[in-house]
Amino acid sequence: MENSSSERKSGLAAILGGALLLRVVLAASFKGHPIDVGTFSAWAGHAAEGLLSFYSPGYFADYPPGYIYVLWLIGELRALLQTGFDTPGFLVMLKFPAIVADLATVWVIHRLATGQDYRAPRALGLAGLYAFNPAVIADSAVWGQVDSVLTLFLLLGVLWLERRPAASGAAFAAALLVKPQALIFAPVPLLWFGDRLFRRHTAAELSLFLPAAILVFAVGVLPFVAVHGPAWVVEKYASTLASYPYASLNAANVFALVGGNGADAAQAVLFLSFKTWGTVFLFVILAWAVRLAWRGLTASDCVYLAAFLSVSVYLWSIKMHERYLFPALAMLLAYHILSRDRRALWLFLGFSATLFITMAQVLYLGMRETWYIPRFDPTFLAVSAANLLLWSLLAWTGWRTQRQ
Repeated sequence: MENSSSERKSGLAAILGGALLLRVVLAASFKGHPIDVGTFSAWAGHAAEGLLSFYSPGYFADYPPGYIYVLWLIGELRALLQTGFDTPGFLVMLKFPAIVADLATVWVIHRLATGQDYRAPRALGLAGLYAFNPAVIADSAVWGQVDSVLTLFLLLGVLWLERRPAASGAAFAAALLVKPQALIFAPVPLLWFGDRLFRRHTAAELSLFLPAAILVFAVGVLPFVAVHGPAWVVEKYASTLASYPYASLNAANVFALVGGNGADAAQAVLFLSFKTWGTVFLFVILAWAVRLAWRGLTASDCVYLAAFLSVSVYLWSIKMHERYLFPALAMLLAYHILSRDRRALWLFLGFSATLFITMAQVLYLGMRETWYIPRFDPTFLAVSAANLLLWSLLAWTGWRTQRQ
């Protein structure tokens, strides 16, 4: 047992060390996506000039406060070290929170596999799959985005639902503070607690989850509410969710397959607008999620449901960016660990490949100041079709598991 424990620790340390080194080198070598890195750089500098005046009238800032706090610290550190905005050192600083979130997710995956009695080589192999996943590395270390921060909080929120409801509520609230896309996963705790209340007639877990979630969210927004008033919170999230009224924003999904990339959401296709189709599909997705939860939810079912919602909303909803598929990767790998279903592992690998290809296309074009993949680009259409096929396997997997 001691040898096995030592093997796990040394193996995990090697994985984390190698993953960190690789990411730091890539972070310093690639400027990332011009719009996102430029925006985060500007926000870091602006926040350092005065955190509470960050959301000043007329200043573009479509992120809620959660990650603005992080950028404020980065801006302060940059000023302290007198680092130039265009230097490799600042690029590493700007991308480092996402890199840390990557490594924390690797640790969570290894811990989850160990808790499910996977042998050391298997547990380390699963951790390595995420640590050295090209799509994961590209998002944080190359692109410079922060989807891994959102994903870490969402993964913890789902995994903690059963045993640590207060911590789960705090994690979900932190995710919502980072990005509004966390709302995609709201049905998971709603269905979980609905199942608990309906079948077990107890509100104990809910009484822990809700106060923790409310407290963390309130603390996160309170400094800005004190300046802008209580209505500011609703206005900020509503304006962010209403922005980018396009059928698809480089998301390789169903709308991209019919030429909707970069198209106005009000544009009609098959007698209905993209927006209407997206609304119809969203109701179908929610109905399917309720149907899957109807016979009860286990911890493994909740992780599957999170993966299903992540992929389904990406595939069938409007306003999706290419990276919105990212949280599904960690959820699918966690579901494979809990369920030992090999189909989940294949889905993880498949979606990792399609996400990486799409991100590489967008990055390549972005560096040439072209912001949309051509609507009928063969590679883009092929990846969109592949995503649809993978989604079909994901939906079938959940249906089979629920019937069994």
